[in-house]
Amino acid sequence: MSTLHIVGVHGIRQGSAATTAGLSSRWQKSVAAALAVTGDADRVGPVEVTVPSYQSAFPKTATRYIRLGPETADAADAPVDEEEEEFILEALASYEPSAVDDAEADDASLVPGRTLGEGWLTPRILRRAHAVDRKVGKGATARLMWLVREAHTYLRDEETSAAVRAKVREALVETGTSMVIAHSLGSVVFYDMLSRGEIPDTRGGEPGVTTLVTCGSPLSWLAVRAGVHTTGGPLAVPAGVEWTNLYASNDYVAKGGGLAHLASGVVDVKVNNGALQPHDVHRYLDKAAVSERILKAAAGRGK
Repeated sequence: MSTLHIVGVHGIRQGSAATTAGLSSRWQKSVAAALAVTGDADRVGPVEVTVPSYQSAFPKTATRYIRLGPETADAADAPVDEEEEEFILEALASYEPSAVDDAEADDASLVPGRTLGEGWLTPRILRRAHAVDRKVGKGATARLMWLVREAHTYLRDEETSAAVRAKVREALVETGTSMVIAHSLGSVVFYDMLSRGEIPDTRGGEPGVTTLVTCGSPLSWLAVRAGVHTTGGPLAVPAGVEWTNLYASNDYVAKGGGLAHLASGVVDVKVNNGALQPHDVHRYLDKAAVSERILKAAAGRGK
């Protein structure tokens, strides 16, 4: 029985020391756990997971070290510029629309001294972040800002995004995979590649990837979607690609919801990731829904 190759596309905050070998090993263990739970390991046969590390493609800026709290001595960076400010404001507004009016009414003095590295967050961002925290829960924006800033860097810095996509494409070519699992910002990266027609052709004129599983995806955010296709338009599922999207109700990145309402052809699967770290990739990978998609991909192996 031939090996089923799976390429994983990781999200943010992997750390500059994260390697392809390390990420691949950890994802492999979680996938093996899913297959063990469902008892599908024997039917699937050998599986090899490759997760190319693209962390080095990101500039070492506050995107890496962001904190909504006391200034961090190691995180020198320039202040948020006007364009990024608008991106952050839009992301926070789409995450919790009802917080927008509250944010405009707030006074900046309510949240003094909160910084982003050595660059001060603007009063508008501070007011909206404070309003979102009131609506969603204390510390919500501290977690969200990691994703928002790295998403901004990916979507607005063509040199960075091209380097990230090149890393993923290299893994797709080397493995000849038909299955991709993309987590968090990784779902944005892979959807961007689909939209650009950058998936390697290994099926005689058609993209080689036929099975896509996304987990904890932020693609429903207006500010993120605007960077990968026309704002307000539906997400497009390419012909021949079976797309399953996993989301947890308390995953703050996925906004507790799926993608099917934005794209016909996407199958949403709600999973329970518990109360602690519901966005963690390994809490998604060990689910029966992942095992089921792997089993189906394995059944079509070699066709």
